[in-house]
Amino acid sequence: MISRPARALAAVLCAAALTLAAGCATGDPVAEADYYLDLSDEPMAASDIDLATVDGEPWSFTDVADDRLTLLFFGYTSCPDVCPMTMAEIDLALGQAEDSADDYDVVMVSTDPARDTDEQLRSWLDRFDPSFQGVRGDIDATVEAAGDYGIPIDAPQETEGQYLVTHGGRIVVLLPGGEAAGMFDEGTEADQIAALLPALADAQL
Repeated sequence: MISRPARALAAVLCAAALTLAAGCATGDPVAEADYYLDLSDEPMAASDIDLATVDGEPWSFTDVADDRLTLLFFGYTSCPDVCPMTMAEIDLALGQAEDSADDYDVVMVSTDPARDTDEQLRSWLDRFDPSFQGVRGDIDATVEAAGDYGIPIDAPQETEGQYLVTHGGRIVVLLPGGEAAGMFDEGTEADQIAALLPALADAQL
């Protein structure tokens, strides 16, 4: 038979364990998210590549807003799956984030600038949100800029009648100044993105 003091001690230890577990469960959501690569301790340097907006204005990665974070994606408008899905998830995530959405801009850099004219890119982004910014430039410069942020893309190639555009699917979180504070994995869903947006803004702004 277990003595009363032993039972009491066991109860205290059990309660302490539950409290500790609850504390762990409500810890840093950014650190706990296995779909987000946190680089905030050592952000990646901003790319120094110069591109242009769909309005024809010069644009560089250091031109991002100085009072908001920027969600950056490299993709193209004729992409059959990853790109439209990613932009839709970003749009949904910002809607779910409510007030925290004001802390974010969205920029998509075309990885197929030969076919993504200014008009085409602007029209395509408007289907998701007219506030999303489109950026394009020389493909070699674009490949280099993506590489600066660890996003692998290749210049489009035409092979046996097929037009191939290869690009990574991560969403990069840029700090004011253009440094990369982290990345969402390809395929991250809207509710997962939305869950981190307030914490990321609180930590980085």
